Amino acid sequence: MKRLATLLLSCAALATASNCAKDDATPTGPKEYQVEYRISSTTVQASDYISYDNESGGTTTVNNVPLPASYRFKRTMKQGDHLSLLASLNGGTAASEITAAILLDGKEVKKETGRGTNAQAVPVYVIGK
Repeated sequence: MKRLATLLLSCAALATASNCAKDDATPTGPKEYQVEYRISSTTVQASDYISYDNESGGTTTVNNVPLPASYRFKRTMKQGDHLSLLASLNGGTAASEITAAILLDGKEVKKETGRGTNAQAVPVYVIGK
């Protein structure tokens, strides 16, 4: 009887653990996401350089961008694919700062702030990590 109780408890624990794993699992197949990049600063009015992964997986680069700035698009990605954004200031002061954020489906997944005369913010997000 003791072995039966142990076996039943073990099965119950295993079933609970496997259900939890299913809830937390990230889909590995392709999924379409609404991607948004947000760049802002409380100390300067423009970023001298912004570079980001675009809707085709290539890179888009823009210069002298008034802040705040935002870029939105849809992109189909799978586990292991990444999004990256680089925003910089040139010739600011020691107190200058720039913040860059990556959002997926309206949820912020990564945010970085750079400070200083040549501040850079470089958030990178990997799907499923």
